[in-house]
Amino acid sequence: MLRFISVTLLLLLVVQQSTGREPLVKTDLGSIRGSVLKTLNGRDIFAYRGIRYAQAPTGERRFAAPVPVEAWNDILDATEDSALCPQPVASVAMSEDCLKLNVYTSSEIVGGWPVLVYIHGGSNKIGSGHSVYEAGPQYLLDAKVILVTFNYRLGALGFLSTRSAEVPGNFGYLDQVLALQWVQAHIRNFGGNPNRVTIFGMSAGSMAVTLHMASPLSANLFHRAIAMSGSATNEYIIDNQHWTRKLAEEVGCPKYNAQDLLDCLRAVSWQKIIDVCATWEHYGFINMKWNYEIDGKFLLEHPTETFRHNRTNNVPLMTGITLDELDFHVFHQENNTGLLNDISQNFASYAPELFLYKNWSAGIDSDETVWRGEKLKEFYIGNSTNITQRNLIWFGRIFSDAIIGHGVYNLVRLASRNMDVFYYRFDYVSNPSLRPDHNGNAYGVVHADDLKYIMPSTWYGTQFPIQSRNIFMVERMVHIFETFATWGYFSPSITVNWPKVDPDDIRTFYNNDIMRVGSAPNPKRYALWDELFAQETSGASQLQLSVFLATLIAGVLTLFL
Repeated sequence: MLRFISVTLLLLLVVQQSTGREPLVKTDLGSIRGSVLKTLNGRDIFAYRGIRYAQAPTGERRFAAPVPVEAWNDILDATEDSALCPQPVASVAMSEDCLKLNVYTSSEIVGGWPVLVYIHGGSNKIGSGHSVYEAGPQYLLDAKVILVTFNYRLGALGFLSTRSAEVPGNFGYLDQVLALQWVQAHIRNFGGNPNRVTIFGMSAGSMAVTLHMASPLSANLFHRAIAMSGSATNEYIIDNQHWTRKLAEEVGCPKYNAQDLLDCLRAVSWQKIIDVCATWEHYGFINMKWNYEIDGKFLLEHPTETFRHNRTNNVPLMTGITLDELDFHVFHQENNTGLLNDISQNFASYAPELFLYKNWSAGIDSDETVWRGEKLKEFYIGNSTNITQRNLIWFGRIFSDAIIGHGVYNLVRLASRNMDVFYYRFDYVSNPSLRPDHNGNAYGVVHADDLKYIMPSTWYGTQFPIQSRNIFMVERMVHIFETFATWGYFSPSITVNWPKVDPDDIRTFYNNDIMRVGSAPNPKRYALWDELFAQETSGASQLQLSVFLATLIAGVLTLFL
């Protein structure tokens, strides 16, 4: 057996190096030709880009589970990125035939290296695994790892659902499952270890990581998980059916009969579908309209329940947030005093939609809506205070906690009872930032500002020059990712003792110029969200419990009067 493994690794090395400047890999599907890129430190990267992992999701395959790619005879030219999946961005090549992935290896590889698989973010409506736009390999490939990035279907094309057998939804997540299956089947040919796969993602990609931890379809497809600024263990109310019917109505399709709706929308161009959905973003605040469905296959129950009852794919987990997350993502409306005044005066009416706890199809109890809205405004802004430029950051902090922070904190509390969890907050400020001030400087450490030390991207600025003062953070983050992908823990390899979480004493790793470990962040803020959504964590909300007790007391008094 050892002799067979040695021969296999030798053949792999010869295959990857025999073609010189055009690396070639043989797989069960066929041969793949790549190209050569350079890491930050000038090492060669063998890059295989635009490898199809599924058949084109067009025609009858639109709004359906992905179909695995078939083998090919000729050498596949994988020297350029594929087009992006359709999304509302300008001046970028897009196509429905986008279910393709990139694999990056070192030219020095001899086999068996850990594999990092990146699931991109973007509110399930934008983003990609593209090597230039979002997911460059130039930092991570200075470590001894293999990197895989990929595209998956977005927006309505990825998450349309009528909650029926005809259109169950979750197509984008099923794309991700198929990509992970592809990695298991073929990554050994690129020198990767299929038994040491780490999935990682940021924002919606981070939420996807936690969904794969909860999904039976993803069992045994990965062995570590890194969830950066997002989790499915939050209070979102998912209502794909509402947006599906709204889309159907606006393009002139039937909206109630599932098969008629499906047949009609398959005949609509993807460009029109994307354009129509883009018109729904009236205020430009962060939100997520398209998301997962509990379909009985990909998900059997709400992910929070899966984590609570330890029905997850238990693997070591690293998860955390940035210092400021979405605090400054509302500043584009800082001069819109009419809108800010209206939100201030009608906060309880705006809040369910802004903070994603509105059930569009079924409606919500009006008393509970008012109660939650009043509590939020009182805590963050003050009930008698208008939202202005001076306190706008506190309006942003509601988005930070509603959409990111509290869900991640729930994840840490639930997961740490059954698996090794490492919790962090990223506090290091540098430029460029995704949210610069009017002078072009960073406000703070906003959502996705940590990703720029893992993957260079034109999304938030180009690669740091080697002489940049920020290179120490690139090296630190790459080392953290490499260590976790290799071992699943940290204690012997970084200068601060980063312990796994004790669910009864949650310690947090704070990553700044100086690293430290301290108490968990934002305890009072997250306690408020625990109170507001007690029904999601303990079975009944405080308001519902109060109403129940009042009704019970009234009934008892009636018996005696």
